[in-house]
Amino acid sequence: MRNRLNTPVPKVLAWDSSNKNAVKAEYIIMEKAKGVQLSTKWPSMNFDQKVKTMKSIAKYQKAWADLSFSHIGSVYYTKDLKPDARAPIYIDETDSDVADTRFSIGPILGRQWSDFEKATLNCDRGPWTTSESYRRAMIERDSQAVRTLHTLPKSTIMLCGPSLYRSTPEKKLRACEAAKEALPHILPEGDWTSAYRAWHDDLHEENIFVNAEDPSDIIAIIDWQSTFVAPLFDHVIIPGFLKHDGPPVIGMERPEPPELDGLDVEEKSAALQLYDQRVLVSGIKFLLQHTVKAAWEAQMYDESDDSTALKACRNIYESGEGYCLMALAERGESVFKFSEAEMESIKEDAQKIMESIGAMNVIKKGLEDLFPERGVVRLDQYDDAKAALRNAKAQVIENFSQSDEDRQAWEEAWPFDD
Repeated sequence: MRNRLNTPVPKVLAWDSSNKNAVKAEYIIMEKAKGVQLSTKWPSMNFDQKVKTMKSIAKYQKAWADLSFSHIGSVYYTKDLKPDARAPIYIDETDSDVADTRFSIGPILGRQWSDFEKATLNCDRGPWTTSESYRRAMIERDSQAVRTLHTLPKSTIMLCGPSLYRSTPEKKLRACEAAKEALPHILPEGDWTSAYRAWHDDLHEENIFVNAEDPSDIIAIIDWQSTFVAPLFDHVIIPGFLKHDGPPVIGMERPEPPELDGLDVEEKSAALQLYDQRVLVSGIKFLLQHTVKAAWEAQMYDESDDSTALKACRNIYESGEGYCLMALAERGESVFKFSEAEMESIKEDAQKIMESIGAMNVIKKGLEDLFPERGVVRLDQYDDAKAALRNAKAQVIENFSQSDEDRQAWEEAWPFDD
């Protein structure tokens, strides 16, 4: 990303991907990122500075989109791949393969392919030449995981248990079956879908380092460990630092200025900040439409019903079977036909999923900064977070249990124990 695409990535000083070394572990040593995290500056930056930052990110996205890869997978040093696992890496302007003596595309890496024991599966990991074969392999991976791995993962986005939503192997396998059949009908079409890019999918304000004196000057971008080459519909186009709590900006919609009459000072400030964020989202879409056409097409697809269904099919094993079945049911019989009994069950599960998400949000709100987002808390908050979660668990068991069996089921379903 640094040498070929001129992206400001910290240099790797030393690394070993095996544990056959003096420290008996895999390691990577990188230079420390210079500057300060964008999160420390963003709230106090003026609008012009935020626009400049947004334009800088769009410039890097253009560079990533301009380089098309030949296959879907991950980038390796050629010497680390067996000859039969290597694929030519680039596609040039004439759609011809361009070999690279240093790099090749090989099997895909990333958390979705390794978390929850999925690294142990003997499944198709690519590289792939088509989007459909790639996404079909993803669904087959999840189906294999359901059938062969020991326990189903516990969701941390919704609270699952008695009286709320409960996942089962049967539901997951049914979702895999439906997703595989629906796949040809929900994959996007167009030239942009058959070109594959390396992309940073987590551009939030803590992964971007900026000049402390001029925070619109981006110095480094970190957190590349799960980067892979894929169609743009499987990458995140709008950077995370532009996310906001207000209504989404659809298409090229220009946000209306907020009505400030009757608001106090704090409320006016919050309304104006939200408006600025929405304008920035509209602005980066405008830039993409005129400078990064493929990324623009991907973002427009991302806002479609088909994209909702396709994204729901991406992560069935971990927590997505309910979303997958709901999304496919909403697309109608042109995608997949469910029986009346199945439709009724899907609707009931949809209601329970909303209740389960609401229950988890209550816990998040109660714990505030102590909530283990992505399973992680700060070291200095660890003991406090454990105590808070124990209290939350006791409250949940008290509120949702009507029998000893319910209490035991909640003990087993609780997602936050070590």
